[in-house]
Amino acid sequence: MTESLIYEISSPGRTAVTLPDVGVPEVELPKDLLRKDLDLPEVSELQVMRHFVNLSHMNHSID
Repeated sequence: MTESLIYEISSPGRTAVTLPDVGVPEVELPKDLLRKDLDLPEVSELQVMRHFVNLSHMNHSID
């Protein structure tokens, strides 16, 4: 029994959460610390939950 990597179930445009504005002023970061692409998986909240529950069952049979 194998579980796909979370990157393998990624689909462009999917998001798990939408965060509200934090209400604090923005801070300018040095250019050498910025990246255009973070290479994070694009998965829904439900996909994230199912993925990690499946992994927990494989490891410990708990959820």
